[in-house]
Amino acid sequence: ITKPSEPDGLILEAWAQGFMVGALIIMAGITVSNMRRGVLLHKLILIELIFGMAHGTFIFPKAPVYGWYLSVTAIFLNISWIMHNVIAWMKSKPFLPRKISYIYIGTVALSVPYWIVEMYANFTYFNNINNLFHYTRPYEAIFRDPWWIFTTVNLFWNIIRRYEFGILELIRVSPRFAVLLAAMMLSVAFIIVDILSVTAVFQSNLPEGINPFWKLAFIFKCFTDTIILDDFKTALDKLKQYKLERLGS
Repeated sequence: ITKPSEPDGLILEAWAQGFMVGALIIMAGITVSNMRRGVLLHKLILIELIFGMAHGTFIFPKAPVYGWYLSVTAIFLNISWIMHNVIAWMKSKPFLPRKISYIYIGTVALSVPYWIVEMYANFTYFNNINNLFHYTRPYEAIFRDPWWIFTTVNLFWNIIRRYEFGILELIRVSPRFAVLLAAMMLSVAFIIVDILSVTAVFQSNLPEGINPFWKLAFIFKCFTDTIILDDFKTALDKLKQYKLERLGS
């Protein structure tokens, strides 16, 4: 596997990487501007964003550096994906029963061995050693996305059932939450497209290794972390209080 040379594939990958890096840089700036000192969750979000940036620059090196650079930056990207699930757990934890919370973070921990294998497979594949990555990549979403999909569904459920907000009502009261929910849905949509792409459910003319869909999903996942830095319950409690104050006035 070498750096793509076909113009359409090269342009698409360069655009996707540039879009990802630019978005992450802006989100990192927003995070730094709004984070509070001593809050672990805010620091983890910033680290998640920084770790994801480097993999958006592997389009620049040429062989033989290309394969090495891609593989090394992919390590930090994979760590960023694990961190995203930890962050999602921290944001959802106040809503979760203790048993469900333990299952959530425990299964995230159990996914780590797969990512170690994936890091190795990525290196050997893009350095033309073996084709293990060709077989591990289709399972990537299983070890990356179920927690995020659960988090998205759980947040919608709590908004409607626990806080008795209608979605349209919430959008009117808090445009920030409207953007958050839209970003969540877009991330899930691109996750589905990525899965369909790597499992060859629909045919693609993209060169081997070129896939903009996971990048778009990752951008919108990180966007949700940046829009609301605190856990979801804290943010919703503030909205609930604001709603009650308006009703009482």
